[in-house]
Amino acid sequence: MKAEVVVIGAGVIGVLTTAALLEKGISNIVVVEKNYPGSGGSFRCATGIRASFTSREHVEVMKRAIELWPILSSKYGIKYSRDGYLWVLTREQDVEFFKKVVEFQNSRGVPTRVIGPSEVQELVPTMRTEKIIAAVHDPLAGKADCFEAVLNPLRDLRKQGVSILSRTQANKLIVEDNTVKGVHTDKGVINADQVLVAAGGESRKLLKTIGIDLPIRDLPKHVMVTETFKPFIKPLIIDWSTSSYILQLLHGNFYIGADIPEQYDVEASNKIEFLRKAARVWTDYFPWLKEVYILRYWTGFYDMTPDHHPIIGPIKEVEGLYVAAGFSGHGFMMAPAVAEALAEYITGGKPVVKEFENLNYERFVRGDVIKEIAVFG
Repeated sequence: MKAEVVVIGAGVIGVLTTAALLEKGISNIVVVEKNYPGSGGSFRCATGIRASFTSREHVEVMKRAIELWPILSSKYGIKYSRDGYLWVLTREQDVEFFKKVVEFQNSRGVPTRVIGPSEVQELVPTMRTEKIIAAVHDPLAGKADCFEAVLNPLRDLRKQGVSILSRTQANKLIVEDNTVKGVHTDKGVINADQVLVAAGGESRKLLKTIGIDLPIRDLPKHVMVTETFKPFIKPLIIDWSTSSYILQLLHGNFYIGADIPEQYDVEASNKIEFLRKAARVWTDYFPWLKEVYILRYWTGFYDMTPDHHPIIGPIKEVEGLYVAAGFSGHGFMMAPAVAEALAEYITGGKPVVKEFENLNYERFVRGDVIKEIAVFG
């Protein structure tokens, strides 16, 4: 099989990049997915979309993504709602810190603001606010349906003749004379002029087959989802002091995450400590949650880089090879802007958002890392 571009990974990044390449006139594209489309982080994510970060790179990339989400929503019929984020603060030192964060975000055009408990009550009337000193409200943030964001564009790709190879494992990249030539899979060789690796933590394994070690490590993350209710909580709510969050998904379920101590690169497993912590934190704020049934609890991974920023763009050592990985939990929200940038790179252009050029693999070789502390859903 011969393709102009092979895309490894049929999550939201791979699917939307393929769609962006089609719009630029590249039609001979093969998408390789080891399981089924969306089976990695895309279908397990919290669906949140925000620009309220603490680095210029994250803020500028996400401002562009937020511009593009309504366009994609209209084009592909993806449910999208700009319901905001709420960062709940219960310690004085956190309030002082977030005042500086808000000042930075405002300077970059993100309209966050510090609010008091009474305004929190207005935004979320069913929430107890006795413990809350202040909160940060991000009205620009929102959420989208993670299933529709993959499956709806994928349906369009198939209609346009893109080959989607599910249950196909990419085992090794093929490189000759520092130029990518294709990929070995468990179902044969796919020759290609260009290859994009967008396979989460698997991206590191693939790049290792050609002697490049991406600084990506998998960190287990725990999430549970409840039965469905009529929508009544709009913002995604983060309790900063406990590293926990809750949101009501667009189809009505409550999605609850909480960090517990974990090690990198271990097998993910469900743990009772997570359930205890999540229940303790969120029943304090919403006592009625004690009566809600949990439908499912799963553990997935954040593919983490040392500076919590993704690796996006060309690998300079190998002509025709591109990577989009290491999103540290933020790949879904960034996907429209990342897809646009990758399509520009692959067709010989430069990204609309210049900060993408700071997210290259070479920054780790140089030791020129970027700091981000707001690593949440």
